[in-house]
Amino acid sequence: MKKSMLQVRRVLVFALVLFVVAGALGMFTSNEAVAQVRPALVKNVDEPGRTPWETRTQFLPNAGGCWVPSDCYNYTDGTGFAVFDLRPVPAGKRWIVQMATGGLVNGQSRITSIELTNGRGFLVFDNIKWIFSGPFTAGTSFDSAIFSANLFATFGPGETPSVRVTGNPNLSGYSVIVFSGYLIDAN
Repeated sequence: MKKSMLQVRRVLVFALVLFVVAGALGMFTSNEAVAQVRPALVKNVDEPGRTPWETRTQFLPNAGGCWVPSDCYNYTDGTGFAVFDLRPVPAGKRWIVQMATGGLVNGQSRITSIELTNGRGFLVFDNIKWIFSGPFTAGTSFDSAIFSANLFATFGPGETPSVRVTGNPNLSGYSVIVFSGYLIDAN
């Protein structure tokens, strides 16, 4: 019994010595070496796919405006153009827009451009964040043009993106435009 107590005591003393030596060696190691072993608590705010977000707009130029349900608000049109707002970006978020797809029925006219802007100042080119003038591909229905385009545009918290579609000589027919991307924290 005395022999086993002596062995336990030796093991405990050896463990204590190892613990003290390991602590002393830890004081003399550089912070860079220690930092490499600890996980980095970093948030990558530019990581795609954080919160997927898209707007789907359905509208009928010169015959009714926005269709419900749709992310189309404050619709106006005239000869050769349609202008509408998308839903505002949620508070505290930034919308990174990556893709635009859609189908536009253009009757006897030719779609000339689709613009995505911050606000309705389409005559001031400072507000235009993206403009697309083709190529448009023939769709499955009569006189329709379909498109798919990569883009990069950002809208901050509470901003209301606006869209303008132009055609020559006019626009007509049910049309759909989807802008997709993702939301990140604005901070």
